[in-house]
Amino acid sequence: MMNADTTVLLSGHGLTRVIKSGKILLHPADFIVQAGDKIGVEGASGSGKSVLLRTMALLDWPDGGELRWQGKAVAGAAAVEAYRTQVAYVRQQPVLVPGNVADNLNVPFALAAYRGQKQNRELIRHMLERIERNEQFLETDGGNLSGGEAQLVCLMRVLQLNPQVLLLDEPTAALDPESVAAVEELVRVWQENRQNQGAYVWISHSPEQLQRIAAKVWHVAAGKLDAGVQDA
Repeated sequence: MMNADTTVLLSGHGLTRVIKSGKILLHPADFIVQAGDKIGVEGASGSGKSVLLRTMALLDWPDGGELRWQGKAVAGAAAVEAYRTQVAYVRQQPVLVPGNVADNLNVPFALAAYRGQKQNRELIRHMLERIERNEQFLETDGGNLSGGEAQLVCLMRVLQLNPQVLLLDEPTAALDPESVAAVEELVRVWQENRQNQGAYVWISHSPEQLQRIAAKVWHVAAGKLDAGVQDA
C-alpha cells in the first residue's frame, strides 16, 4: 500500500510492450516506485522481468500506457533526457570501454547530459574502501578484471552520478559470493548518499538475496506484472 506521506518517484499506468508479430511481451502494467523503496522482482526465466525493466528505463519504448516521473508524463526529448539522468539501468553483463578502471569511471562525463560536472573523487574513494579495494585498483586495465570486478566498475560508474532510482537487471546473476556481497554493499553506499530516499527495483532469481535486499517483491509471470498496487 502506498504511503501518502512518501514521494512517488516513478509510476507506470497500463504500460505495454508488443512486437510486430502481435505477441504481447508486457501486458498492461501498473506500478508505483516511492522514495526509499527497496523492490525485488521475481519470476521464471523468460517471464518478462527484463522487458519490464527495459521499458521502465525507456531503453525500449512502451507500445501503450504512460510512464510518469514525479507525477508528470515522460514525453518529449528533453523530458526523456532528464529522466535518464535520474533513473539508471544496470544490466547483467558489464560493458567496459578500452582502458583502465579510472578511464571507465570517467566515461559519463564525456556525455552531453553530464558535461561540465566533476567527478566526486571522495565518493569514489569511499566506494572503493567499502568494497575493500585501494586506489591502485583505478589503474587496473579493464581487460585484467574478473567478471565480478567488471560489474563493480560498471555499478560505480552509475552510482557516482547519484541517480534517484536504480533499475538492476540481475546484476549479480553470474557472480561469485564475494562479488555479490560487494555489489550489495555499493548499493548500500548509494542509499546512504541519498539519505535512504533513493529507490531501486532489483531483479533476482535468488530467494536468499531477495530476503536481504527487498522490502517488497513484485511478481512477473507470462508478461503480467503483479506489483500489488492499483492505478493512481
